[in-house]
Amino acid sequence: MHLFSAIFIGVVANIDNLIIGCSYGMKKTKIPWLSNIIIAAISMLFSLISLFAGHWISTYIQPHITNTIGGLLLLIIGALTVWSSFYERSKKSNQTQSPFLKVIYEPKDADLDQNHSISMKESLLLGTALAINSISTSFSVGLTSASIVSFVASIGLFSVLFISIGGVMGKSIQKRIKNMELYAPILSGVLLILIGLYEIIY
Repeated sequence: MHLFSAIFIGVVANIDNLIIGCSYGMKKTKIPWLSNIIIAAISMLFSLISLFAGHWISTYIQPHITNTIGGLLLLIIGALTVWSSFYERSKKSNQTQSPFLKVIYEPKDADLDQNHSISMKESLLLGTALAINSISTSFSVGLTSASIVSFVASIGLFSVLFISIGGVMGKSIQKRIKNMELYAPILSGVLLILIGLYEIIY
C-alpha cells in the first residue's frame, strides 16, 4: 500500500473523530491536548495490533490474493457503513448503566462528569470507543501490502488533527452539526469502497 493509500485510510478511519470533535465543540466541551494525544495513542495501538494480525495471516497467503481479500473487506465495510447510516443506533444503548458500554455505543457521551472537559480517564474511554470502531478497517488493511509505520502514523496524526479541527468547526457551525452527523458516515463508507476498489484493481 502506497503512502497515498495510508493517508487516505488515516483520513477515513478518523472521520468519527471529526464528528466527535464537532459534537464536543458544539457543547463547548474542551478536549485538552493531553487527552487528545491519549486518544490518538489508543487508536494507534489498536490499529497496530489489528495491522499485525492482518500481516500475520497474509504470510500464509500469496500477496496478490491478500491484497484482493483486503480490498474486498474494505469494500464490504464501506458498503455496510453506508447501509447502516440510514438506520438509527439502538436507543437501548443509552439505557445501559455501565459508563464504559455507554461510551462505546455513544462516544459523544464520554464527558461523564459533565464538567465540559474531557479528562485523562474519560479520554481512555473515548479513545477505546473510537479505536474499536476502526479495528475491522485496520485488519483489512493489514491483509494488503500496507506499510506499518506509515499507516499507524497516519492514524495517529489525523486522530489529533480531526478532533482539534472538529472542535473548532463545532463552535462555528452549531446549526449544521446534525447534517454532518447524518452524512459523514455515508462519506466514510464511500471512501472505504473507493480504497477497496483501488486495492483490488492495483
